[in-house]
Amino acid sequence: MKHFAITDVGMVRELNEDTYLVKEYGDATLLAVFDGMGGANAGETASAIARDEVEKYFTSFFENFGRTEPAAVQAALASAADRANFKIFSLASADKEYEGMGTTMVAALCISDKVYVANIGDSRAYLIDKDGAYQITRDHSFVQYLVDIGKLTPEEARNSSQKNIITRAVGVDKEVSVDVSVIEQKQYKGKTLLLCSDGLSNYIGNGMLCDLCKAHKTPEEFAKVLVATANEAGGHDNITAVVAKLK
Repeated sequence: MKHFAITDVGMVRELNEDTYLVKEYGDATLLAVFDGMGGANAGETASAIARDEVEKYFTSFFENFGRTEPAAVQAALASAADRANFKIFSLASADKEYEGMGTTMVAALCISDKVYVANIGDSRAYLIDKDGAYQITRDHSFVQYLVDIGKLTPEEARNSSQKNIITRAVGVDKEVSVDVSVIEQKQYKGKTLLLCSDGLSNYIGNGMLCDLCKAHKTPEEFAKVLVATANEAGGHDNITAVVAKLK
């Protein structure tokens, strides 16, 4: 599997509170994006903790457990999120400097003939082919809730001043719920997987994602042009993209 990851501070922020994880475990590949939030450097701390905890969890999982049946992999993604949530919440509860910090998480574990996608918050996963870009994850956000109950259209949600209010994050509460979905090979074969923070998705719609993917064939070219496009559109947030070509 060919993949590439990039993160950029953007055009406005002084700190980059995003981070990413790309790790191979034999035939398995783990990809993830984390978008931190909180005062001072708390967001940067939260996203780094989440990245490190997820990486440590799966290193142990593949070394000591290594089961690849769907139920075990789905449970492992949820457990990794729980571990990160506990570590961040504990630090935030013990130290006023980190009070209220948290992070989004979107992760994809590519193993055997399946891709397992887990998300908390509004960082997203997309599958992209020549016919379009399709969002795999569902945002845990206030505007998504308003869309769900019919108070906003998707386009109104995209342009809403409240679009950055998330309803779920890693580390904010004592417990967190993670959504995990499974994508079969027949659904993803030959497509491009994109994981990104909202600093990218807020600026680039599905149509443009598809067009840019068709024009820039390699993961590196595609990821870099996504960051450049988001910056050209304003770059008001940190921007992170992890791209993989699926077989």
